[in-house]
Amino acid sequence: MVAWFVACIFILTACGESNSTVDGQSADSASTGAQQGTGSANKDGIDTSTFTVTDTTVTLRNSEFPSPSGRVVNVMVTGLDSRLGDPMGHADANHLVRFFLDSGCIEIISIPRDTPHDAGFEDTTGLNKLTNVRANRGRAAYHVAAAEIAGVSRIDYWVEFGFSQAIGLLELMGYKENASSTLRVLRSRQAYAAGDYQRVYNQGQFIRQIILRAFDQTDNFLGELALRASLALVETNLTYETCDQMLDALRSRGFSDADPSRIWVRLKPALITKLKVYSFDSANVDAIDHQITQKISRLGLDSIPVNTQTYERRLYNLVQKAAADSARSAGSVIRLLRRPYEQRAWLQIPNLSKRKMYRDRICGMLIASYRRVKNPDAAKRIEDYIAIENRVNAGR
Repeated sequence: MVAWFVACIFILTACGESNSTVDGQSADSASTGAQQGTGSANKDGIDTSTFTVTDTTVTLRNSEFPSPSGRVVNVMVTGLDSRLGDPMGHADANHLVRFFLDSGCIEIISIPRDTPHDAGFEDTTGLNKLTNVRANRGRAAYHVAAAEIAGVSRIDYWVEFGFSQAIGLLELMGYKENASSTLRVLRSRQAYAAGDYQRVYNQGQFIRQIILRAFDQTDNFLGELALRASLALVETNLTYETCDQMLDALRSRGFSDADPSRIWVRLKPALITKLKVYSFDSANVDAIDHQITQKISRLGLDSIPVNTQTYERRLYNLVQKAAADSARSAGSVIRLLRRPYEQRAWLQIPNLSKRKMYRDRICGMLIASYRRVKNPDAAKRIEDYIAIENRVNAGR
């Protein structure tokens, strides 16, 4: 299930014991309960002492990470921030997941979105950041930039997904009732003293949690279905066979959820900073989301609002326009609906019956249009996706 746990944008760390180490990093002021803050405010004026849902505090130090040897496969996992139907996307979440096949280890390198890099703008604009490299210069240039920042020679495989696809991935992972609030917690930065550094570290730790939770369940029928469903949800150059081979290699070298020291999270560019480690199980996510909402509301800050009514209205208008064009122009339907299909736009609709209605209309018009323009392969890929999604939904 490489795509399942690699693709989502993120921990159930084996920390919580005092005097222990976390992710190969020294645990600083570790505890199993709530942390008591100092009452100081960060640069945004946020009083961090009231944000208490935490398991431990770690200090990242450059010299305290393992150095596995042997074959390594580098998979770039990118969360794209793009509007409905928009082919452009900013790299909002950036995580390089490194699979050390001969050592049976996994390293997650999390890179803040605003890390400086040439995005093709004038220096005076302030826009030369990693997030803009993906949007302005394309995927290939973005991979070169991410590899340079992470200090690796190449990107072997890539996984990309947007907001709607992330909702679908989270539901696959078991966050069926609170996928939207979980995604909101993982995207939030203004409630934390460390801002975007804490956000990207949260995402990296969430990936670690999902890997530890899911890995030992991958070698069965349900694991195969979840892997195929995850690959169908995202944009990627990974295949099922490649993922299966990587999982088998890790398993043969002893990787399992019984040894959490084999997987760790680090930040690049490297820095020494104190960050909090949160438990992102479903129940704790709701508690974190509640605290974020209270803090953001108290301070009058933007809390990444998600207006589902506005979104659904836009999706409805798009589908209606495509339906009006379908009789006269198959090409027009494809131009209107290809990108929303790639984004799996219907997954952002919380009402499941409405969600299925939008999926069936979008996919149905695209299948018919692709057949009219003599592209049966594209039509077949959509039919295959619907079949997988139906199998997953039936299992729920």
